[in-house]
Formats: sequence, structure tokens, C-alpha cells
Amino acid sequence: MEKLNQTLFKIEFVFVTLILFPLILFSQNLQIGGYSKYLYSLSKINGIEENLIDNTIHSRLNLKYFFHDKITFSTAIRNKIVYGESIEKFPSIIDGFSQTEYFFDLETYLWKKKSSLNYLEIDRLWFDYNSENFQLSFGRQRIAWGTSWVWNITDIYNPLSILDFDYEERPAVDAIRLQYFPSITSKLDFALKPSKHIENTSVALQFYLNKFEYDFYLMFGYHLQRFFTGFCWAGDIAGAGFRGEIFFTDAPEKIKFNSPNSFSDEKRKQFSMVLSLDYTFENSFYIHSEILYNNIGKTESIKFYSIDALKIGLLSPSRINLFYQLGYNLSPLSRIDLIALHNPFDQSYVLLPSLSYSLFQNLDLSTVTLYFNGKDFAEYSPSGFMFFTRLKYSF
Repeated sequence: MEKLNQTLFKIEFVFVTLILFPLILFSQNLQIGGYSKYLYSLSKINGIEENLIDNTIHSRLNLKYFFHDKITFSTAIRNKIVYGESIEKFPSIIDGFSQTEYFFDLETYLWKKKSSLNYLEIDRLWFDYNSENFQLSFGRQRIAWGTSWVWNITDIYNPLSILDFDYEERPAVDAIRLQYFPSITSKLDFALKPSKHIENTSVALQFYLNKFEYDFYLMFGYHLQRFFTGFCWAGDIAGAGFRGEIFFTDAPEKIKFNSPNSFSDEKRKQFSMVLSLDYTFENSFYIHSEILYNNIGKTESIKFYSIDALKIGLLSPSRINLFYQLGYNLSPLSRIDLIALHNPFDQSYVLLPSLSYSLFQNLDLSTVTLYFNGKDFAEYSPSGFMFFTRLKYSF
């Protein structure tokens, strides 16, 4: 099966290349960009005696071709080479490279060995038609809904993960999207994400309105085998950014789970809410906090429910989760941030300090540390730390 997937990918890759090559030859209307970065990581996890050292080379090529002022074609290819001890110790890590169920398989492993792999993926491939009041796009694209910056519970297509800092673009979806703009302050946004498995098909309609200097979004749809309603907003209070999201859907009792004692017996309607505040002072000092509430979230042995929580759309299996961030520009070329995620029930937490520095115009250096602390089956367990150093060149 794996050889078949690799063969199909190579056929698709050659097909895409045959389309792009003549466009590159006549590149007057072609935009090219991307980056190449090297990531060094050192991990120490409780229960594992030795430190784990890994090296990653991550490259990306973005292409956009303008047929004329109304039609554009966009694609992006990313290549990831990983060499290190984590792959050998935890082979299941390989499964995490493909986090999205695409309708078309445009990914492959060029090689998978005991301690290294090369993962290649076309994670953007879509056409866009833009008229005066309509915009139609179809193909592999990023649909980013929601207003919160940490837990965007109304983004049913690809919610963010604050801990996945090395994939800035975020995964896309194979979807059809139609946007209609009745005025400059309103929009209707329809999106359909088909799936090979009908239970994973999603369809939604979102209405946007700007009123009272706030952005308001109201959405309805069908996702994860259930109908849902969502509402979110973004504005400010006395100069502080104020955002929030509300998500309401049916009880998860009809969804099949692999593990017992999960959410299968939960008969209550599922309700989630996020509130977010942030403020930047004149000296560039930045503060940001969010709170996530899930009415059916767990309060004990929370780690145990992590996988099943994702199956029903919960971005955390916990009843409540807290986020804090402090940031400061040390100079025009450098910035320091401290992020904390905290579970108030099991008292587990993650600390994420980071430092970034611009070496040259297109060359950036950054360091990131992830420190986990939690008892057995706490949300942010097992305890340990991960240290990253990244050098990134953009073009």
C-alpha cells in the first residue's frame, strides 16, 4: 500500500510539475517565495534515561501565477528531512507528519530509515476566481476562521496549535469556498470540505458584519457528524484587544470511540467558549491572556482523554485551560516572549520562553524552550523539556 501511495504521489507530482514548468518559463506573472530552515532540538523526557537530539531541514517553495486580474493559481511544496534519535525511540512520530485527512494524496516519504526520514508534501494547490462581489476558490487551501489566537474553537477546518511553532502556514484542506461581499462591511462565506469518509465531511456558512467598530461572525454548519452553531467577535476595550468565540453542537454520544470511559456516554450538548485579551504598551511591552471553557471537559486523568477530545472537536480535553503571554522588543531586531499554558485542575503547565533575532534582512535566528510539568495522566505530562535552535532563510 505504501509503494502504491508513493507511485501515485510521483505521478501527481510530475503532473503538477508539467503545469508549473511552462509557467516558470513565462514568469512575468509568477510570484516565487519560500524559505529554508535548520532546526536543532534537544529533548529530555521523564522515563527516558538519555537525551534525544534531532536535526531537521525544512524547506518550502510558494508559487502563485496570475492568469489575469480575476484568476490566480497557487501552490506550495514543502520538504522535511529529519535525522535523530526521536524517530528511533518513538516510530509513531512519523504518523504525526500528516495531520490532516486530505481528499487527494499529495504526500509521500522519499525515504524512511531507522533514524531518518524525508517527507515531501504539496500542501497548497488551488485556483481562485475573484470578481467584484464574488470570490470562488477550490483545491487545497487554508481556510482560517475564528478570532482567537490560541484556541480558535470556531475554526472547524484547521484549528491552530500554539505548540506547533515550526509550521507557520498551518495545514490546508481540500475544499470548495465561495465568498460573497454585499458591502465593504459584510460578507457571506460558504465552505465545503468533502471527505473519502462521509463522517469526516464538513460544510459551513459564515456571516461577517462590522458594526460598532467590532467584527462579528455568525456561522452554522455540519461537522464531525453533528450540526453546530458558532459565534465570534474581535474588537477592543480601552485600547486592549478583546476577542471571543462560542461553539455549540450536539452531544457526542453517537460518535464511536476506541477507548472506554471516554465521551461516548456524554448526553449533554457540547458547549465551548474562549475569551481573549491583549494589550501593547508604548514601550512595546505586550501582555496576552486567554481562557478556554468546555462544559463536557474532564477534571481528572485529563491526559487519558486527549485523543478522543480531538475526535469531537475539543482543543483541550480539560474543563478549563488558561494561557498567558508576555513579550518585549529588546531592539528593532530582537524580541523575547514568555508563554505559559496552565491547567487549573491537575496543576500541570507548559512554559515556552523564546528569543528571536534578525541576523540579516532575510536570515533569522531563534531559540525556543518547551518545559512540561505534570503528574501522571495530567494534561501536560510527562514532565520534561525540549530545547530548539532555529536558523531560517527566507526568499
